[in-house]
Amino acid sequence: MKKYILFGAGNFGRMALEYYGEDNVECLVDNDKAKVGQMICGKKIISFDEYKDIADKYETVISSTYVVAMEKQLEENGISGYLYYSPSYENFIKNMKIHLEKNKVNGIVLYGVDGYTERLVSAIHTMGLKNKIKYIAVPDEDKKMIGKELCSYQICPFSDIQMSADCYIVSAVTNHAALYMQLRQRVKNGFLIDPFKQIGYYETNEIIFNPYVMQKEDNTEEKWNESVENDKNREAIRAYVEAAQKDIQLFEYMEIETINRCNGVCSFCPVNKLVDTRPEIKMSVELFENIIGQLEEIGYSGELSLFSNNEPLLDERIIEFHKYARKHLPKARMHLFTNGTLFTIEIFKELIQYLDELIIDNYRQDLQLIRPCRDIKEYIEKTDPELRKKVTIVLRKPKEILTSRGGDAPNRQQMISYGEEKCALPFQQMVVRPDGKVSLCCNDSLGKCTLGDLTKQTILDVWYGSQFQTVRKCLAEGRKNWKHCEFCDTFYIY
Repeated sequence: MKKYILFGAGNFGRMALEYYGEDNVECLVDNDKAKVGQMICGKKIISFDEYKDIADKYETVISSTYVVAMEKQLEENGISGYLYYSPSYENFIKNMKIHLEKNKVNGIVLYGVDGYTERLVSAIHTMGLKNKIKYIAVPDEDKKMIGKELCSYQICPFSDIQMSADCYIVSAVTNHAALYMQLRQRVKNGFLIDPFKQIGYYETNEIIFNPYVMQKEDNTEEKWNESVENDKNREAIRAYVEAAQKDIQLFEYMEIETINRCNGVCSFCPVNKLVDTRPEIKMSVELFENIIGQLEEIGYSGELSLFSNNEPLLDERIIEFHKYARKHLPKARMHLFTNGTLFTIEIFKELIQYLDELIIDNYRQDLQLIRPCRDIKEYIEKTDPELRKKVTIVLRKPKEILTSRGGDAPNRQQMISYGEEKCALPFQQMVVRPDGKVSLCCNDSLGKCTLGDLTKQTILDVWYGSQFQTVRKCLAEGRKNWKHCEFCDTFYIY
């Protein structure tokens, strides 16, 4: 069997390497010159020119979200028969199987076409649902695809679909978030799946994750700014915002900060304990239970985080809060970020039962494990290996260059305007401070912008209210239209 070459050395590439196995992968290839020559788990990253000379000896796998551009590049160089890797593909299979166990599928619509579509069709056939596929559809404006045939199905515009299916699946990774938003807006009754949505923050079964394996040296501001300039996610955000602003849907992510304090000293953080200017506040139990009660009333099933810009374990009530939230919001996905310094095995064992995902940021400049993280790693390995699916300890440096946090990061000096860029966060996320005030977003660490007050307003009144609507209108037209956002260099969806 031929070995694989992975085209794309970003997060998808790293996950693909784990998926296919190091022994089965020859190398990775990437168009980013800064990555060429570096190593991932002992595998070298080569340039596209180097790859062309050896491509016929290996199976090529596109391991990136930039499928269309990569397909074009391969085809222009006479390379065909390549494969595709999606880290969320197995989650799609699992979700479909769970849905099939609980519900009868009467009809399936696939929405969006690119290199991943055939793989999804094949998976659906394998599940015995071949006759359930009613349509493969694309957005009405995608006229070049309409009328073509794919897997014996004729591709049609979405407006031609008769809403008789009960399962709608995003079937293209290109701008998949925008496609999913369009489905949310148009399909009021049906099971919706975006197979390309990354469920966990780190989709790995390894307990320890080192994000620096491809870095020869620490980031400088110049290198960080260059990476932002080359971030193709900005294109996906534009497509998402264009779709999202047409019909505002309920947020999919909620952060509830129960205490606004952190015991860390990370140089990039506006609220590290050496520079935090916020008066200390703890959320009242009454307010917390009221917020959870409102979410319960609307059947909230999105992501719920009982932290924001803080260290959640500083709140001695955090386990009881998670227990209460889990009881009342059984369908919500609950995850937690912590620096782990306050963990004991007893606290860990009690807390983890209520979480879907736990991320422990292990902050040490030398990347060595702190004592609580060593203990948790040992406990998982020796006592409960299944927790690998839930827990990731991420090696982090407390002194590094990261996002500007809207200009508030204390170790950033070079502020660059991203005034023409859009932002997805006000269409996706609600962040609640301990006093019930609703922040602009997760990057508004100091709570400079307040969009509502949950001690006086309901969650829905705030989300659909005038202040949120004003922010969305401004950021849909460009970050320059909102003072705190022009110099923000955070670009992500989901």
